[in-house]
Amino acid sequence: MGALVMAYNEYWDEFITGSFVPTGGETFTGHLAETQEDRMAGRQLGGKHSTSLQDLTDKGREAKGLQLPVAAGVRVSFESNIGSILTYDDVPQSHVLGTVVTVRTADGDTTHFNGRVFVSWDDGVFRTMCPEHLRIAPSSMKTASCFRIVTSSLGDISQFFVKTAEDDLIHKATQDLWSFQKDGDEYVLERLFDDTGAPLKV
Repeated sequence: MGALVMAYNEYWDEFITGSFVPTGGETFTGHLAETQEDRMAGRQLGGKHSTSLQDLTDKGREAKGLQLPVAAGVRVSFESNIGSILTYDDVPQSHVLGTVVTVRTADGDTTHFNGRVFVSWDDGVFRTMCPEHLRIAPSSMKTASCFRIVTSSLGDISQFFVKTAEDDLIHKATQDLWSFQKDGDEYVLERLFDDTGAPLKV
């Protein structure tokens, strides 16, 4: 039995270190170790090691999506793919843009709630959508002034708005409600909507 074990070990020694192994004098096991070390070396995400699979992960989608918090009036487009389309009952067409709006919720006035962004789309439909499915519209980096106004003086807008006791503003022509807050040296006015996308009125 001992002779059989010795013959077995000699066979494998010859196999590992035999001249037929193209390792340039190194042993086969050393060659494998170096190859494994090279293949298993740490890879940084991004650059040449980035793959489309990484883009499909939650972190990849979040990194490319709309970043929260987002201001009212920002123009957005819908990122159409199989995952985003299956998330909603109704999605906008690829050429349709939308505008982020401020909605009055039980927790206050906000452009997003429970992980969804409030968007009024140009096709006339109000939709709440996940930020990872939205992109800043390439044709417009500005905000839409019919949804958000930033001004240094309230005197500039007094001919259009009336201030209420609750620190809201009422648009004189449309009777729509607008929120009103001070941000540093500027005043921010945002048109208010309900959770169905209808403008709030007096």
